[in-house]
Amino acid sequence: MRSGRAIQGNRAGRIATPLLLFCCLVAALCGVVSADKGDYVPVWSLGASGPVSSVAVTHDGSTIVASAGSMVYLLDRQGNVLWQNSAGARVNGVGISPEGSWIGVAADKLYLYNRDGDLLWTVKTSFIYRSVDLSSNGMYVAAGCDNGAVYIFDRNKKQLWDYDMGTDSYGLAISENGRRIAIGCDNQGVYLLNSREGESWSYGTGRLVRGIALTPDGRFVAAGSVDRCLYLSTGEGEHLWKYPVGDAVVSTALTNEADRIFAAAGKMIHVIDRTGVEVQKIGLGGRAESVAVTPDGSFLVVGGGEGDRSIRLFTNDPDLVETWNPPEAVINETEQPGEATAGVTASPAPGNTSTDTGAEVGAAAREEVPITSRVFGWVENIISLLFKPQEDFLA
Repeated sequence: MRSGRAIQGNRAGRIATPLLLFCCLVAALCGVVSADKGDYVPVWSLGASGPVSSVAVTHDGSTIVASAGSMVYLLDRQGNVLWQNSAGARVNGVGISPEGSWIGVAADKLYLYNRDGDLLWTVKTSFIYRSVDLSSNGMYVAAGCDNGAVYIFDRNKKQLWDYDMGTDSYGLAISENGRRIAIGCDNQGVYLLNSREGESWSYGTGRLVRGIALTPDGRFVAAGSVDRCLYLSTGEGEHLWKYPVGDAVVSTALTNEADRIFAAAGKMIHVIDRTGVEVQKIGLGGRAESVAVTPDGSFLVVGGGEGDRSIRLFTNDPDLVETWNPPEAVINETEQPGEATAGVTASPAPGNTSTDTGAEVGAAAREEVPITSRVFGWVENIISLLFKPQEDFLA
């Protein structure tokens, strides 16, 4: 097993960053009216009996995988449950290949399913798998383990590579071609690995890093830390900005070119644009536990934790809401030994006047961010980069 290195700060481009931010601020002020366009609106929600610890979505938004407790669900875009399986233990993470043919599950074992729900293989160690992600067509299955190791398997179960991070890895994402892997760790570090080569760069945050997202081409990395901040970096290691959201960030997602970055923190999904300006807040009835988005940003999937316990689909195309009316469904799960039976019930789509919708997210739950707040956020980012040393970034 290859050995990891200490956290290293990357200073490349830091001098140019304040100038870039200033130029982007001017652009934001000139075009702030258009920033409100494309807000995310709810399409449907599925209530769950447990916190939805992980969600993932295919690139076209046609298929969604989610986990709650020990259960794994595969859903279509309309909210219909295609299949459900029990891992027999708490599921820590799920992943799906970009086209939707392969599904990975991280629990006490690493599981690989096909789209039909057939279990293809499992890999067991004496440690727990915390995260999983898949490259295009499932050619590479990357998994993080709490023994400090990151593994890469092919879809036939052959172990291709492993790397010792020297610390537990909590979040993991792999690029579409499988060449880059971003990892968030217990030692407060954010790492980028080149597959089969090792660490490319790393930096430190203030606390444990749970949320990690990588654009399909590996050009941008979003990291969410328990230090209540969201971080955006390039795939080459240039730190672009750090945005405080007020609560520990437990999950992140981002679209192509980092046009939109999402952070699940507290009872909110924070939507930030590439320049570091918050453009929308989506409020839930309880904790926001997990988040995933399609690369083009058309579909946003949110998993709710305590106080919410739901799987939700949002879109930034309001016309789609009127064309969909997801059917009501009830999932009766097979009770496992020592587990309480859990159920997932589909609530009516927006527009249905039924009151039996649990913590339905409506228009009132979506908070628009005032223009002044956006400007102040910009100024804070610029000042912090110009005048305040990044003390929590280890050089």
